[in-house]
Amino acid sequence: MHSVSRRERLTVIDLLRGVAILGILLVNMIDFHAPFLYLQADYWSGADYITYALVDVLAQGSFYPMFAFLFGFGAILLMERTIKKGISFPLLFSRRMAFLLLVGIIHAFVIWHGDILISYAMCGWFILLVYKLSGKALLKMAVLLYTIPYGLLGSLTILSSVMFPDEMAVETDWAKAREAVQVYGSGSVSDIFSFRFEEWMAVNGSLNVIFLFLSIFPCILAGMSFAKLGWLKDISSHRRKLRWMFGLSAVVGIGLKIYPYYDGFTVGSLFMQDSFGGPLLALAYMTGITLTYERFSSFRKLTMPFIPLGRMSMTNYLTQSIFWTFIFYSYGLGLYNQIGMLIGTILAILFVAVQAVFSAYWLKSYKMGPVEYVWRVATYGKKQSFRLTTKEKEQGERWKEL
Repeated sequence: MHSVSRRERLTVIDLLRGVAILGILLVNMIDFHAPFLYLQADYWSGADYITYALVDVLAQGSFYPMFAFLFGFGAILLMERTIKKGISFPLLFSRRMAFLLLVGIIHAFVIWHGDILISYAMCGWFILLVYKLSGKALLKMAVLLYTIPYGLLGSLTILSSVMFPDEMAVETDWAKAREAVQVYGSGSVSDIFSFRFEEWMAVNGSLNVIFLFLSIFPCILAGMSFAKLGWLKDISSHRRKLRWMFGLSAVVGIGLKIYPYYDGFTVGSLFMQDSFGGPLLALAYMTGITLTYERFSSFRKLTMPFIPLGRMSMTNYLTQSIFWTFIFYSYGLGLYNQIGMLIGTILAILFVAVQAVFSAYWLKSYKMGPVEYVWRVATYGKKQSFRLTTKEKEQGERWKEL
């Protein structure tokens, strides 16, 4: 079995992956250059505060759910191709997750603590327990698995925040922020390694692993259900349903995302912002972009640079971490905490633009990104074709004109 051809790809999924790569860097950039784990809006002022608020509302908590959704969507596409070829999907997918886990471990403990690949890989193995279920069953499971525990927890945090507003208020942890600045800005490689592990454990260790599973796996299930139900494949048949999803998720999602800015930064408001506002806004982005892409040719031309960016999403994601940690950490240029939100956000947008140009240039000669190629080899257990033939290049040019 060989990799999927350009004509067989679902282009809008690559587009959504490309948009997610931009959104992920907008959020991750804060952590690359500042002690993001310990700060709140009160850390910034002036233009930096406005920029932080925009990124917080429009990006924070929305693009990792989108990536998880696309992860599940892609798993079903892979399943359909493997079954068609008579290949064991569980064996193939297990090898795929094993490689993803390995990359995630290296990324998390050698490069940057904010890795999400480990969580995706661990959740990915649970796909093998449910991939034969119908699309409707997967969707019901996704909704119940997410809304029941998070609904109960959200109600408790909101109630506690109303009853004990002072105790539940959330502000910047200045002591930990100063420690992060000292370690990443001027610490040794050993100091950075130890602190990176400490931060990874703070987010992923203990009971947090349960909450990570309950936040990621339902999004994966939702992506699987959309793929099986054909909601992003046959848009014309599901346009009304997608419009309804877009309208509801956009209104409620934006409302929840701005909730802390008019009710105060408490445990309850921040929980609702990230746990419900984030995924709902992700759904709004996906359905809105899909509907617009299907309807307007001008939008397809405008968003074309995101498609190669999305086709090389793994390479681009890892490159972002490697490049920016070198720029900001002490073992590189040591510019940690030397720039503000506005400059950091501008740099993130410019960097993604460069990645889009490079991805388009790279895919003129190669079928996939370098990391994607190694992942394919590990998945299929055999060497894959990498360079485009002259005929494939000509077909690619014709495909882009369609």
